[in-house]
Amino acid sequence: MLCVLDYGSQYTQLIARRLRSQGFFTEVLPGNLSAADVAQHKPNGIILSGSPHSVGTGHDPDPALLSLGVPILGLCFGYQYLAQLLGGRVEPGTHREYGAATVRKTPAGKSDPLVHRLSPTTSVWMSHGDSVVALPPGTELILESAGKPAGFALPSRRVWGLQFHPEVYHTPEGKLLLEAFARDICRLTPDWNLRAELSEIKEKLRTELSGVSEVVCAVSGGVDSTVLAVLLSQVCKVRALFVDHGFLRAYDLANLRRVFANFPNISLEVVDAQDRFWAALDGVSDPEQKRLIIGRLFVKTFAEHVGEKQFTHLAQGTIYSDVIESAAAAHGGAAHIKSHHNVGGFPQDARVQLVEPLRPFFKDEVRELGVLLGIDSDILHLHPFPGPGLAIRCVGELRRDRIDILRRADAIFYEELLRRDMYLRTWQAFVALLPVRTVGVMGDQRSYEHALAIRAVSSVDAMTAEVTEFSFSELLPIAARLVNEVRGINRVVYDLTTKPPGTIEWE
Repeated sequence: MLCVLDYGSQYTQLIARRLRSQGFFTEVLPGNLSAADVAQHKPNGIILSGSPHSVGTGHDPDPALLSLGVPILGLCFGYQYLAQLLGGRVEPGTHREYGAATVRKTPAGKSDPLVHRLSPTTSVWMSHGDSVVALPPGTELILESAGKPAGFALPSRRVWGLQFHPEVYHTPEGKLLLEAFARDICRLTPDWNLRAELSEIKEKLRTELSGVSEVVCAVSGGVDSTVLAVLLSQVCKVRALFVDHGFLRAYDLANLRRVFANFPNISLEVVDAQDRFWAALDGVSDPEQKRLIIGRLFVKTFAEHVGEKQFTHLAQGTIYSDVIESAAAAHGGAAHIKSHHNVGGFPQDARVQLVEPLRPFFKDEVRELGVLLGIDSDILHLHPFPGPGLAIRCVGELRRDRIDILRRADAIFYEELLRRDMYLRTWQAFVALLPVRTVGVMGDQRSYEHALAIRAVSSVDAMTAEVTEFSFSELLPIAARLVNEVRGINRVVYDLTTKPPGTIEWE
């Protein structure tokens, strides 16, 4: 088993995800654990994550980790920490490195067990401000980038370090590095699989829900909550509670009814709370306020309903990317990105127990679990849809007329993506209504209407994303239809921003 110690990197869970996908059982643990506490998990190897913090600012690992006698791999912050601990020097960089870089294998790297299988030069993903300017005595330089150290090895202490992030999708050969650490250095056999994990989850749920006749499950129409409801239905009866907050897409509820019809142990209950949400949100512009208001009302509505029905357990489809971006499980102090309504915030005085079996998994793993559970593939491949719904795709002020415009535009875009076989070519695609009006010419007359942005990205786990390269021949007819059929829109633009530096959603 491998342990990943979390120091607040946005990519921490990706390390575990990549290793699990290769069959190596991996746990993520708080970075502030003592070496003795880590030892109780009996790890065969330890990986130190990146961090938004600098070495020596109060977030460092326990130095005694090096005395456990197991291989240690430091990534980014972990690399810098190990370098300084072993006698090297770390300094703030003269310029920060964020994004793609090229590393070159050194002569020592050609025989090193961690990097020997890499290409002589390979692309990697950097995300750091500090740099190692002097390697520790006795270490071997195994990788370099633009004349600077990018990786070192100290085999006598079973220590390795990499300045970049092999766990992210944008390091194409990162999989080779993680596999080499697990298989060749830690001597592990790849015997972990998601089917076995599903069986274990069910057994845990049977124990947790023993004696519970029915569980209420918060559903949104998205993949995560749908998989959750079906998973729970194989253990007990499920009351799938759907709160209509007024910011749904035109097809959300219909899709949900269709999929649950195949699982008789699930009953769907719809709560119309549109007026309640609009009373609190009408005119609100700040994106974080939108999320917080919707999150609080969402939780309050559920809590009231659960209390009225006297349910004892509430299940919600929280997954790990939600947790990371909310920094709710940031053991090492991850930076707050944005709030998620389903991460924390449920009233502590509510007499209900939260059930979140999908919390350790990423979106692609949840989809794999859905396949194993027998859910239709078209549902499993629905693009992610945020809990606040269209409210955070209506950039700026929330008004009913703006949401109506956005909902009509969204339906057309969805229809065109399906009709043109573009939907499955992208991980997430949507339209966002912008808080600007532009001058146009329509029907030989001046118009002054809203601008609409098309956003389409390719991703694996939502932690990083590339822009989907639709052709102009595909986009132009869609843009024309949006302008022609949606009153209030006279301009369409295409978002070319990756994540990072942007997020996938506009708000």
